[in-house]
Amino acid sequence: MDKRKKQIKYYCDILKENEILLLESSDKYFKSHYSSSPLSTLTGFLGSAGEAVIEKSGKIVLFVDTRYHLLVDKQVFDDIEVVKLPLGVTFLEAIKNRYKKNTILHLSNNILLKTFLEYEKHFDLRRYTPDKTYLKNVECDLKSTIFEVSESIEKMSFLEKIAKLKKMCPNISRLLVFNLDNISYLSNLRSFQMRYSSNFKSILFLDLKNSNHILFCDKLPKKIKIDGLNNMPLDEYEEFIKSLKGEVFVDINEISVSDYLLIKNPKELKENKLSFLASIKSPSVLEDVKKSFNKLDKAIFAFKNRVKAGLSEYDLSKIFEEELIKTGACGLSFKTILAIDENSASIHYSTSDKNKTLKDESLILLDCGGYWENGYATDITRTFYFGNNPKQIHKKIYTKVLKAFLACYLSKETNAKKLDKIARDYLADEEKNGFSFAHGLGHGIGTSVHQAPPTLSINSKDTIKPFQVHSIEPGLYGKCRKTNEEFGVRIENCVYSDLNFYKISMSKFPFEEVLIDYSMLDKIEIETIKNWQKDFNENN
Repeated sequence: MDKRKKQIKYYCDILKENEILLLESSDKYFKSHYSSSPLSTLTGFLGSAGEAVIEKSGKIVLFVDTRYHLLVDKQVFDDIEVVKLPLGVTFLEAIKNRYKKNTILHLSNNILLKTFLEYEKHFDLRRYTPDKTYLKNVECDLKSTIFEVSESIEKMSFLEKIAKLKKMCPNISRLLVFNLDNISYLSNLRSFQMRYSSNFKSILFLDLKNSNHILFCDKLPKKIKIDGLNNMPLDEYEEFIKSLKGEVFVDINEISVSDYLLIKNPKELKENKLSFLASIKSPSVLEDVKKSFNKLDKAIFAFKNRVKAGLSEYDLSKIFEEELIKTGACGLSFKTILAIDENSASIHYSTSDKNKTLKDESLILLDCGGYWENGYATDITRTFYFGNNPKQIHKKIYTKVLKAFLACYLSKETNAKKLDKIARDYLADEEKNGFSFAHGLGHGIGTSVHQAPPTLSINSKDTIKPFQVHSIEPGLYGKCRKTNEEFGVRIENCVYSDLNFYKISMSKFPFEEVLIDYSMLDKIEIETIKNWQKDFNENN
């Protein structure tokens, strides 16, 4: 019996007839899909947004969101049933629609408490522990050093940030923090021990009344001494938290069920002020992030000069990553997306096919980012044209996406849902031509490439605040009904708003001039583009 069959049998043995089990997809600390998770090893799916249910018979049903509708068919094993969710439909809604109310559903002990409580409203739940025989997080390298961010960048100390938090949360005595972005923010510590992250595996206990603050993490260098913050090994956390008798506040969005059950007197945090504090970037941090984006721009510029016919997607992605490292990058902020022609229609394409080569008159979609020495993520998407005479459909779709980007960039709208709708309204009429905008408009960015708040989407409840860095990334993907040509276009820039809600872009990389149809633009759009292109050319 091969390893996959043994793993399937392990989960099937947990189940009785008419019971189902949700396969674990996320690490307990790093709340992200990873390539050696049971979901990925049993389905073959490597995307970041999917959930899978296994039935007693061994049948596996995989649910994926709109970003992976095309890619999933190329990745999953033949025996997997795939359910492709419409835009805005959650995994919980899809699984509820698939299975009867009160069905017994087994959930991992490591699942987030909020998710557990949401499933509990519909299913009769059981908890299980994933088999450690198969669970190995290859995304983590604990040999990587934990380091302090320069005081010239993070000018506020740990205690200064704690004092700010105490003022905002006067009624909270003790708080457990599991969100790694928030821990990195408070501690001013970073590490590249986890792939595509500058955070490190840790849990933070804050005693806001008695100032007994403890960072549970491993291999913190002895030379690092943070005033007001003690360090204990991560494996001592459980005994410590079980010994506490008073109330401890937790955010149900970030604590696992197993961790929650360790606490004798847990209290739900109604609003996470810490996530808000971490999302607001200081002037010195913003300047550092701008410098990082400037290096990313240079890497893309150098990459573009090396593009030539005959190179494969794999070759091109490696060339970009070589140029990124030349700028001093410490690593990627996410897996590089590089797609040629029809592959660009797959929103989160991640294959980098060695057999898909660049030809004259091809489109290239590059979605990329990196980390530099202070550990802030960068993210940008550009769609390039390799040639001199793009087809009219290429120019039309590109210019439509550019118009949607500019509408959001020039808008002072602070309601994240309404800003998403501005882009969606610009792009909606292309559905009749075979193209759709099947993902959210953007996401916050910080020590990880997706750091909330804010989230910009059709379901968002966020209000965008000054000095929150977030992406604006409209796109159109599909197959033209007239020409039968399949491709996608995305334009992404990370921005922040000043106190007057004027947006400032972190990146200055130019738009693809040959793909712009200026006859589709108004005077303000043309002026904005001309200034944008001029700004890059004068500074590079």
